[in-house]
Amino acid sequence: MKRLPQLILTLLFTGALVLPGAGATLISPPQPAQVARSVQVAATLLTPDEVIALMNAGRLTEAETAARAASAAHPESARSLLLRARIQARQGRLPEARAALSRAQALPQWDEQELGVPFQSPGEIEQVMVADPAAARGLLADVLLSEGDDPKAYYLLAMTEAIARQWDASRAALARARALSPDLGFADPKSLASLERALQQNQPPVLNGPALAPSPWRYVWWGLGAVLVWFAWWAVRAVKQSMAQEEASRAARVEKAALTADELERQVQQELAGARRDTPQEQRRASRLEQLAAQVMDWQEKALADRISAALMEATYRRLHAAAQSDDAHAAYTAEEAEKAAKEQARLAAEAERRKERQTSGPSSLRKSERSSWSSGRSSSGRDNSGGSKW
Repeated sequence: MKRLPQLILTLLFTGALVLPGAGATLISPPQPAQVARSVQVAATLLTPDEVIALMNAGRLTEAETAARAASAAHPESARSLLLRARIQARQGRLPEARAALSRAQALPQWDEQELGVPFQSPGEIEQVMVADPAAARGLLADVLLSEGDDPKAYYLLAMTEAIARQWDASRAALARARALSPDLGFADPKSLASLERALQQNQPPVLNGPALAPSPWRYVWWGLGAVLVWFAWWAVRAVKQSMAQEEASRAARVEKAALTADELERQVQQELAGARRDTPQEQRRASRLEQLAAQVMDWQEKALADRISAALMEATYRRLHAAAQSDDAHAAYTAEEAEKAAKEQARLAAEAERRKERQTSGPSSLRKSERSSWSSGRSSSGRDNSGGSKW
């Protein structure tokens, strides 16, 4: 009994350490040092766009550190691994870069956000090469990361390094290009000779033309151009002659059509003058002749504008004149015209259906220029989404 108060105090103290609810216990709050460290990491983590800016500025070590920090903070981010791969490729660490790229491609974010290594065509990089070798070097790193050991890329890299007076790097890149493609058939012979002289003399190459060979079809295009020039001259001459002939022919048609219209008007007016109107049938015949006279007057205007021929007027006049003579003839003419209109409508509908089903022809089989695509056949990246404001 003497120990009962001590037992009660013990139970009360223990109850103070138990939270309301079954099995709930006190959770120790985060330590101040942990909170400060988390806030510092969130404040210093760069965005993908900021990492790309560091990479393009040549601050590769800083850019890689920032990309690694992003990977640590966001292990699910394929974008952070993609940027690490691009940075390592610029540092010449292609095996590590390709391993990082493979890990990025295995993450769900790669397909969900349509990520990819951005790269440009050989011709586009060639334009950058002379003005900004550092930028061209980075662009070629993306090509080698995405497309593998492309001999064209190594050849352009050798030219870029020679322009930048990095002789050892240029020789190594040229040797790598020759190992992959011994004949360097894609290189322009003049630019290749200029590069080889530059490496022998340690002087920048002189580029008076493209580094890569133009399209093998260039001579065909030149020949086609000459043919087109000749054809254009011949066509202009033929068009002038044709226009002169057409003008003379038009004047003759207009004159003949106008004379025919005048003669048909004289005939119908003469018949109208002698037409009788004593019976309903004769009145209907006279009314139809008056309509024919109005039609002939319309033909006179069209004849002067060369919108109707003399032969068409004569043929139509004969049919309308025959139909005007009796009620039965007019009824037969009306039925015949209705049948012709229905057939024409059906023909137009069938033609519209055929046009709808007609398919376009396939692509051209002409080969592309060496400057338009890499050895894989691709000219540029179809997926470029490595930047952004979020990981």
